[in-house]
Amino acid sequence: MSPAELALVVFGFIGQVLFFMRFILQWLFTERYKKSAVPVSFWYFSLIGSFMLLTYAILIKDPIYILGQSTGAVIYLRNLFLIYKEKGVKDKYFSFKITLILFAYFGMVAVAAVFYPEVHRQQKVSYTGIIFAIGIVAQSMFFLRFLVQWIYSERLKKSAFPVTFWYFSMVGSSLLLIYSVLVHDPVFIAGQSVGLLIYFRNLYFIRLEKRGVNV
Repeated sequence: MSPAELALVVFGFIGQVLFFMRFILQWLFTERYKKSAVPVSFWYFSLIGSFMLLTYAILIKDPIYILGQSTGAVIYLRNLFLIYKEKGVKDKYFSFKITLILFAYFGMVAVAAVFYPEVHRQQKVSYTGIIFAIGIVAQSMFFLRFLVQWIYSERLKKSAFPVTFWYFSMVGSSLLLIYSVLVHDPVFIAGQSVGLLIYFRNLYFIRLEKRGVNV
């Protein structure tokens, strides 16, 4: 592994640590209130982690994760918009702030994509139709979870999660873990493995909440 590839892997793991931190915060929040709940900090960690992992995916030229992280970032921004709208923050102020952040981010990614040394991942991985099919189905599950959550949030006019979100997350994460193993990507293997534990834990709390069990 070249120094450039090592640096990229470290960068990717930092992105996954931020993704992991969002779930640690959500886990602690859930444990505190004894029900599945999401603090606003979850969305900030999601957004920063997503931008870092999108950068990683662009530099290693992985179309599956580029698709997934791109759509995820849009959903995270929308949830933050709904949260601040609920708090009374003006739409124009929030939109202007996010626009500046996006311009700065994509500018940096464009520079990195041009000047960063080529990562010859394709030579190490035998991409097949089956591998891509698993990845596409997995990202479709992830997209559907956020589509369901988006519709649910728009209906309630606030950021909220239906139980189906966590089921789609479980299926999508399981398939993405398989995809990550097949393409030998340690960054995404670590991320999906941790994600599965968190999704399962949320479903556990939701089930307890429906039963009215005190834990």
